[in-house]
Amino acid sequence: MALAALIIAIETATGAGAAGDGLRATLPLLGRTVVEHQARQAVGAGATHLVLLVERMPSALTAALDRLRRDGVSIEVARTIGDAADRFHPDERLLLIADGCVADQVMLDMLAMQPAPALMTVPDQPDTVEYERIDAQCRWAGLGVLDGAAVRSTAAMLGDWDAQSTLLRRAVQAGARRVACAPAADGRPRIAIRHQALDGLDRQLLRGSRVPAGRWPRRWLFALVDGPVAGWLARKAVDPWPVAIASVGLAGVGVLLALAGWVGTGFGFGLSSGPVAAVAARLARVRLADIRHGAMIERARAGALALGLLALAWPLGGVWLLAGAGAVACVMATRSALHGLAALSDDAGPPWIAEADGLAWGMMPVALVAGWTGAVAAGLLYGLASFVRMQAMFVAAARQAPRGAARDADHGDPAV
Repeated sequence: MALAALIIAIETATGAGAAGDGLRATLPLLGRTVVEHQARQAVGAGATHLVLLVERMPSALTAALDRLRRDGVSIEVARTIGDAADRFHPDERLLLIADGCVADQVMLDMLAMQPAPALMTVPDQPDTVEYERIDAQCRWAGLGVLDGAAVRSTAAMLGDWDAQSTLLRRAVQAGARRVACAPAADGRPRIAIRHQALDGLDRQLLRGSRVPAGRWPRRWLFALVDGPVAGWLARKAVDPWPVAIASVGLAGVGVLLALAGWVGTGFGFGLSSGPVAAVAARLARVRLADIRHGAMIERARAGALALGLLALAWPLGGVWLLAGAGAVACVMATRSALHGLAALSDDAGPPWIAEADGLAWGMMPVALVAGWTGAVAAGLLYGLASFVRMQAMFVAAARQAPRGAARDADHGDPAV
């Protein structure tokens, strides 16, 4: 049965300002709220059915739920524990996320694989007093795995008791497995009992959103700027979608400028679209969200970069226009081979393999030294080398793969 999630959003934060409407769940975190981060983490851990237990609906919480639903995260609202229990099947496994609990995604992923009941714990020591006590040795870290039957039985006997604490006690009485989290303070979930409890968490989330994999421009060039810029935009509550659209716009403007004769300026606009796209991707990872129509946007940007290369080669004459078209064709064929290789193995190919940004940024130093003709020639050679290398890797992988898998892998994405 699919995994569900029960998120508690009842407690008032100590010293919370009017901006958060007082609830722990609506304290600000990287331009959004704690509850949005919790919901997206639950979805990331595999939860397909989310229920939020609340007693009052301040405007900040309503706005947070609207943003989640706009991005495709479906979440139900229950006003009582009995109402919440009715929304779960008795056999349904569910993640329990405590009021104001913000954890590493790895913790939720690990806990989601545990059989119910299970509780994540921290040791009982002077710096863990904000966590709810289980016994003399440990405290609850704010995350657990229950089943729908446990929530229903708790609702049946709850009365006037606190729902979260009662769920915890019932899980302990049921002999819940205890999963200890990292002993270091920076490895524990945070309980946002006040705004100060989230201090430094934005930087931690930004570090965690770094993805070292990918081709060389994103790995070694764009990584210098995407973190700081994405962090600044996140704190300003900027959505990643318009940033991604801006990356396409930059590449499109570059094409128009190149066609108008401003080749160098147009080339610069095309180059700048790569870092902007990387910022959008990093911002989406920080938010634990997907960019709306992200694959289509990236294909449009890659197409604009390809047109930019052709616009650059157009004034150079027929031979160089053919060379530019050849470079684009090689990158497209390389992309297809990459998808085929990914279907056959876990190998993503070496980082130097040409793609849209790699081709543009690889041509830049050559253009500075040898002019536009040299840049186009270098782009063609780079594309050819990438194509030959990826074809060799694909053929080697296909020989080792089962015949059916090799046949399925012989269909690639034609995007640049």
